[in-house]
Amino acid sequence: MLNFENLDKHLQSLLDQGAFPSAALCVYHHHQLVKESAYGTPDPEAGWPAQTGTQYDIASLSKLFAGSAFLVLCEQGVFDLDEPVCKSYPLFTGEREIRASANALLKDQPDALLGHAQVGDLTWRNVLVHNSGLGWAPLNQRCQSKEDAVDYICTMPLAYEPKSTVLYTDLGLILMGVAMERRCGKGLNQLVEELVCRPLGLEHTGYRPVDRGAVQETTAPTEICKWRGMRMHGLVHDENAYFLNGVAGHAGVFSTARDMAVLMESYLLALQGGQSLVSQDLAKKITQFQQMNRWDRRGILFQFRILDTDAHTFPLSRTTFGHTGFTGTCAWCDPERELCFALLTNDVYNGRENRTLGRLRKSIVEELISAIDKEDTCK
Repeated sequence: MLNFENLDKHLQSLLDQGAFPSAALCVYHHHQLVKESAYGTPDPEAGWPAQTGTQYDIASLSKLFAGSAFLVLCEQGVFDLDEPVCKSYPLFTGEREIRASANALLKDQPDALLGHAQVGDLTWRNVLVHNSGLGWAPLNQRCQSKEDAVDYICTMPLAYEPKSTVLYTDLGLILMGVAMERRCGKGLNQLVEELVCRPLGLEHTGYRPVDRGAVQETTAPTEICKWRGMRMHGLVHDENAYFLNGVAGHAGVFSTARDMAVLMESYLLALQGGQSLVSQDLAKKITQFQQMNRWDRRGILFQFRILDTDAHTFPLSRTTFGHTGFTGTCAWCDPERELCFALLTNDVYNGRENRTLGRLRKSIVEELISAIDKEDTCK
């Protein structure tokens, strides 16, 4: 019988130390729900306790929902992974300059010209592997509208030679989300609901359009944002997603730990030939290694277990795939253990400069794996 006592004690100890205000954990093992727990106080100012139904701003885990909707559309023949991006965006063609300054996350980069590259043959596969050459930019500071932002991404310089390495970025997923909207004639929030959430029975997951106002009930707040002049509570934390009305391919989804774990479980089922969102063939394709940089190993849509022994995924099997989110979230599938789990926190509550989960998450995963492996060894 699974015993998560040490895991619970460890998480509670981290909360008592003030590592982060709250957490939610959901675990599936051998296709069975074996743990669903909530810890801490999502909003220390209000004082209400965390519940298993507490919804978190999952940040970049949103890519798994938008990406899953895209994959379903690929199965339906609406899109194709190897379709050139320029089919949706004629501006995304021709020769581009390569400049280090095209990745605004690298501060104080000289604007030296590093070369040129063609972009017309880049595909949605490149976007989902994060080897498209795109960097990153604060669209909320440089653009006036959603349409302006799309044109800006399509015409901006590249940050590196396409297909030469991996550089994680939100910009390609933003293009993907808008391309889906334009081709399907529906908002991305509606597409994710219809193609992903409804088929999987995810009743507590979805986008929060900014123009509809904040939904604060049962929602964990994030940090006080200087740009918006308020604590983000019930509205998306990510600035670019907020600029895009809270609905974007890279961020904007709010979810619970169970809904996130169910999404990962759906990919495990697909890999094993079970009925799921995507076919077994597609599930195998997207969970095959594509490319890596010095540390970041990528499939299509998913990140793989990082080989660095200090990484929180290192205790997991080598075939593990999943994703992390800036606000303090992660979701992983370990096929060898038939293990899927989601750990959601609002680690960013005390400010993005004060996040602690990055250095603590490995210890949480180690306690989880210890409990799982003891159970499997005893069978």
